[in-house]
Amino acid sequence: MNIDYLAWHVSHELHTFVRRWSGELKPDNKPEIFCARKDLKDDYFSFSEFEDYMNQCLAGKFVSACPVVFSAGLKENQVAYAYLQAGDFYYLVGPVRFDSKVRLYYHIGEFEIPKSDFNAVFSSEFYFFCSNILLMCNLFRKEILTRDDIVYENCEEQIRDSEIMEEYSALIFERQELEEPHNPYEQEIRELTSIELGDIEMLKKSIGEDYLGKTGVLSKDELRNTKNLGIVVMTLASRAAIRGGLMPEISYSMSDVFIQKIEEMTDIVAIYTAIRQFEMEYAKLVAEIRKQDEKKSKEKQSIWVEASKEYIFKHLHEKIRVQEIADYLHLNSSYLSELFKQQESMTLTDFILQEKVKLTKNLLTYSPYSYIEIATYLGFSSQSHMGKVFKKYTDMTLRQYRERYGREQIQERRKAELISNE
Repeated sequence: MNIDYLAWHVSHELHTFVRRWSGELKPDNKPEIFCARKDLKDDYFSFSEFEDYMNQCLAGKFVSACPVVFSAGLKENQVAYAYLQAGDFYYLVGPVRFDSKVRLYYHIGEFEIPKSDFNAVFSSEFYFFCSNILLMCNLFRKEILTRDDIVYENCEEQIRDSEIMEEYSALIFERQELEEPHNPYEQEIRELTSIELGDIEMLKKSIGEDYLGKTGVLSKDELRNTKNLGIVVMTLASRAAIRGGLMPEISYSMSDVFIQKIEEMTDIVAIYTAIRQFEMEYAKLVAEIRKQDEKKSKEKQSIWVEASKEYIFKHLHEKIRVQEIADYLHLNSSYLSELFKQQESMTLTDFILQEKVKLTKNLLTYSPYSYIEIATYLGFSSQSHMGKVFKKYTDMTLRQYRERYGREQIQERRKAELISNE
């Protein structure tokens, strides 16, 4: 193996020094240095100081077991290094900075790094740094190390098994003493099953069930706890909706939007109301899908039809051709078209255009974009083409629809009515 290339590779990836020496850490070691940067300085502690500190910190631990990641410098401008063994050699990689705060167990030297020198140090994502260190280690190991191993051995804010069990035992005891169990699991099952079945009445009943138990405590801050509960509910509801037939991409996107809305809210009561509202939206969509399925008298749609719909949904902003879908699915286009028509009672082209019209309605209602901008965005050949398609499926022109349903136009009409009534 070309170990020189490995050292140069990591040096280039992290834009920093890679020092290499053979034998264990000793004051008289004279490491080889790999670094092509001329503007980078790293003379803030001597190799003997590094050796003293590492021997003191490790206290019997072997660096061969897991790389040691440590920080150096004052708190406001700390840099980081990795000390590791790879094959017959030992390495010191660094300095680097991390994009986000990482609290490390090991720290060497409270010295000040000049601002110009600090700014010259490469800023890396912690996991990217770990990936390069793991590359050096794992090429010479039988048992592969992971990023989790590095985090567990080097980062302060890690949850140990003993801590988890201690808090768990205390919580169980407290709830038993106060007779405050969680709400029953059966209620949760009924709630999620109602979404999966698209049964709105069943969902209302399950939400309205009354129990002496409490919901989980996911944060000591009440507002944060409520938001966390909302995130959990949206995650479970989105999966229930997928099991009920909602396309995964749609369900995931809805969950993203719902969770972002919850994060923006500051009123706890309003958050709980929003959670229930969002659950209802999932149930309504699943109910609509099931209603369509019943009309078609089919127990299950063809996997190719579902895959076609997924492709169409992901490429609505492009000009979609049936041949492109067939090529993507490795099917004959005539066969796919016939299969789709049998299953959906409409042609693939009609389905594509109907989905584009749905999105056009949304943009006409809620966005300020011009007709030509919307046409370009949705992959129509021209504004005229979009207008003809829209008229065909809605029996309205673009202008008529925007004037009737556009948010700005509605607000303007309301203002005009208020003025006329004064």
